[in-house]
Amino acid sequence: MRRPFATLFFLYIGSVFFFLEAVLHALGLAVLEHDKIFLPTHDRYIALLALTNGALLILISTNITKYRHLFILLMIGIGLGMLNAFSIAQSGGYKAYFAVSTLDATLSVLGIGVFIWYIATWVAWYAKR
Repeated sequence: MRRPFATLFFLYIGSVFFFLEAVLHALGLAVLEHDKIFLPTHDRYIALLALTNGALLILISTNITKYRHLFILLMIGIGLGMLNAFSIAQSGGYKAYFAVSTLDATLSVLGIGVFIWYIATWVAWYAKR
């Protein structure tokens, strides 16, 4: 049986993204003006969620067939998170509440990258089936 390289690749990329998000949110690092919107309780919950998502993507990569349902549920959760981010952007973004100058534009570019990853991951997973 052929190893599903594309699916594994996208799962690993996603896990790296979530692990970096966990560090960013846990520490409130001054990346993308994140330090200006850092709220300790809120960001630490996001860090825990990101850490969990990253770990689940790694777990799924160990046996894509066995963890099929977990993959679907996790991807639905990630999709809902993306819808939430889109909703925030549509309602004026972070600029309406925080003293940021470029955060919203930078997050839009990041959001496009995440959307491409999301679609590519679904396509690779479906093609593997």
